[in-house]
Amino acid sequence: MTKILLVEDSPDLAYGLATSLEIEGYQVEVADDGRKGLDRAKALRPDLVILDLMIPQIDGYKGVK
Repeated sequence: MTKILLVEDSPDLAYGLATSLEIEGYQVEVADDGRKGLDRAKALRPDLVILDLMIPQIDGYKGVK
């Protein structure tokens, strides 16, 4: 099964996207900030990351230095 990591800080948007992707047969994990997203990406090793650029902790623009 294809694994998707969704990094999104808006609970309503994350829920809607995750639900839609799960209905299509994807395994979805959600993280609500950049630090959690990075940690989950390392542990989960997803096939795809959907990243909100403006999230708390580590944003999608700066990344990790």
